[in-house]
Amino acid sequence: MKHSIIMAFMGGQKDRFCTYFENISPEEKMKAIEKVGGVDGVEIVFPFEIQDPDETLALLNRYNLGVAAVNANIKGGAEQQSGSSSVPAKRIRDNAVRIIKEAMDIAAAIGADKVTTCPLTDGYDYLFTTNYEEAWANMVDTFRQAALHRDDITLYLEYKSQETRAHCFLDNCAKTVCMIRDIGLGNVGVTLDVGHSLMANETPAEAVTLCHSSKVPYYIHTNDNNGRWDWDLIPATRHLWDYLEVFVYLKKFEYDGWLTSDMSPVRLDRVDAFRQQVLATRKIMELVDTFDLDELFTMMHRGETLEILQLLRDKVLK
Repeated sequence: MKHSIIMAFMGGQKDRFCTYFENISPEEKMKAIEKVGGVDGVEIVFPFEIQDPDETLALLNRYNLGVAAVNANIKGGAEQQSGSSSVPAKRIRDNAVRIIKEAMDIAAAIGADKVTTCPLTDGYDYLFTTNYEEAWANMVDTFRQAALHRDDITLYLEYKSQETRAHCFLDNCAKTVCMIRDIGLGNVGVTLDVGHSLMANETPAEAVTLCHSSKVPYYIHTNDNNGRWDWDLIPATRHLWDYLEVFVYLKKFEYDGWLTSDMSPVRLDRVDAFRQQVLATRKIMELVDTFDLDELFTMMHRGETLEILQLLRDKVLK
């Protein structure tokens, strides 16, 4: 498993009340990421952080970084405030398709094999205001059209229960898997953000298992929160046991993809915070490596709950 960071979190950040840090260039973000140490690559937001793939590729080579994914932003434009993939206006949906297609071409040009997108404005705030059947069909059509553009790049859909809408259409893992089945293409997968899974009141390891069992490609974003909001905290600072279980299942399923930090250290030194992110993740992976997974899953099969809890205490609470 390889570590990466979403580049945007090295730039300026905002919440409802405050602005944190200054906007900086993509090169300055890469230079800061290089200082973190132990980071293999980045997730780059299109179109805001990349227009010329040759220039971006030169910067990646300069700072010895790979590309985990290109993040196609279909939620940041003025016309996308009420949605981009689900809305009745075909012009707006066609623009979302265009953005994803261009992101796929750029991904191929800079050596990435995936594009991820999080349709956060596709949802609703009030009841009786949305034709759910039409919205779902529009999203299926939008993402199918985009994914058909090229089969060498996988399009990953990132779910989230809320923000910016009170209810996002893709609000949990199961619904995202349902949408992927309706799309019916092999190059569409799930971006499984652990914090979003916690917000959706899921057990993240079960969500990983659902993707694996459904034979749906999945890509991991790491962060933590309090289960009520997407605070994008350092992993395992709030949900140590959930993180430990996620990595047990990632090892069981032989996941060898990227672990991308979707963590926003707005009140911390960012280089140090991301360093803590990498160290925390590595520590959990090292801990999981001490488990005999065959023994653990045999104990599960036998229903040895108390014995498993004792095993966990012996391994973790030394």
